[in-house]
Amino acid sequence: MGAEFGAGSDPARFVDACRAEILSEFESELQATGNALSADPSAIRQALMTAQYVLDDVAATLRTGKVQVNDLYKFHAWEVGISRAASGVHPRASLEAGSLFFKSALTHLARRIAADSDRPSDTFALVATGMEESLSRRVREASESYTGFLLNQVQEVQEEERRRIARELHDRIGHGISVAHQQLALSELHRGTDPARAAIKIGVAQQAIREAMENLRQITSELHPQVPVKSLEKALLGFLEAVEEDTVSVGLDVNGDESWAEPRVLDESFLIIREATRNALTHGTPTVILMRVDIAPHVLQAFVQDNGRGFEPSRPRVRNGGVGLTSMRERAELLGGRLAITSEPGNGCLVELFIPLKRQSRESEQL
Repeated sequence: MGAEFGAGSDPARFVDACRAEILSEFESELQATGNALSADPSAIRQALMTAQYVLDDVAATLRTGKVQVNDLYKFHAWEVGISRAASGVHPRASLEAGSLFFKSALTHLARRIAADSDRPSDTFALVATGMEESLSRRVREASESYTGFLLNQVQEVQEEERRRIARELHDRIGHGISVAHQQLALSELHRGTDPARAAIKIGVAQQAIREAMENLRQITSELHPQVPVKSLEKALLGFLEAVEEDTVSVGLDVNGDESWAEPRVLDESFLIIREATRNALTHGTPTVILMRVDIAPHVLQAFVQDNGRGFEPSRPRVRNGGVGLTSMRERAELLGGRLAITSEPGNGCLVELFIPLKRQSRESEQL
């Protein structure tokens, strides 16, 4: 396809003529559709900058008559992927934003080309091809950096979990075994000269072993998240028993018929609620945590609320808590639901879960 679009005229004029309109409409569409990027001014600026770069590529494509993508696109796309992952923005929001921009840009450019080009079909085809290539390359690069960032965070979380388990085994299990060994040695020492004292030592050793076994049960119970949840309420009660804190008052209320929810919904809901509660205990230093689950025929709703120190949800959280929040959101979205987090420094945190439920077969049989 040639590059000649009229003697003495710049083919990129089509882009320059409607660039401002495209960017303005793109930003308005992000706000109107409630795209996740619209909630963060820096994400909006980043999206508009990406749009500018894509339009620059389209202009270069028109000038040369063949697809052009600036070699620096990788650096910007890489930053986009990392920032989206760090702020917990799901890739779907970026893809939806790209679709909005593509539609708006093509619409405006098509009008300009139709009104001011002697070869509208060829020009429009070149514009569409160049824009698609520029967007596709940026999406692929951003996706790789997004995935890489999350993999690094997962690795950090795994390493921290290994350190936590090592601490638990050393401090709780190792201590109990050491005490038992010491008391048994003392019992052997006193067995011939003071049988009563030896018996006391054996009793202390038995108690230390029982405590070590209970601590081991608590640790191992947290290492089996994939065990199917037969009862959401019992699973949550078991979790609370394992993480019981003397300084925190925890209330749990489960209402409705759990059979209205599919087993997978119960499993994922348990993991989400457990993670929200664990975050409150670990990061919030609360004195009270309230947990409530309401199951109706068509929806499962739950919340975890604490009176801890709270945090600023809009600030990127790239440590363990950030990955946990992202994981909860993604689990909810995979079930067609959503997760809402309300918090501010000094005023605790409220995590709300909403999951739509499918009609069960027994209900449809009665219709």
